[in-house]
Amino acid sequence: MDRVLVTISFVTLVGYIITAVFRPQTAVAGLAASVDMFIQAVPWIVVSMFAAGLLAQWLQPQAIARWLGRDAGFGAIVLGALMGTLGTGSRWAMYPLATGLLAANASPGAVFAFVTTWQLVSLPRLPAELPFYGLNFTVVRALVSVVVAIIGGFIVNRILP
Repeated sequence: MDRVLVTISFVTLVGYIITAVFRPQTAVAGLAASVDMFIQAVPWIVVSMFAAGLLAQWLQPQAIARWLGRDAGFGAIVLGALMGTLGTGSRWAMYPLATGLLAANASPGAVFAFVTTWQLVSLPRLPAELPFYGLNFTVVRALVSVVVAIIGGFIVNRILP
């Protein structure tokens, strides 16, 4: 079993025990919120795992390596960032997709750029920002986010072997 998962599980359990001793109603409210989140997330997780498994069969490692691999250079990072801006799915769908890209030999930098722009930009969500932030702020924020994702992807490729 993954050590990080065991550690986080242990810390969470200790947190609940300590909270239950000193503030039982807070511990119960925390458990209720956790159950609600679990019920919401389970369908997404299940569907995403099946979709990721199917996608893994569709993705051809040679094509992914050609377009998003290390040998594709800086263009792979830019392409990963641009792909991420198109994302509309939930994190339960996007993370397995990103994992599938890594397994199909995409560079870590391209996947970093993909996940980062998906979280920060996502073009289909931009119209929701316009009424709150206005056109200028929305466009500048989106462009800066793409640039940050690309720079981050470049750095990630330098750090990770």
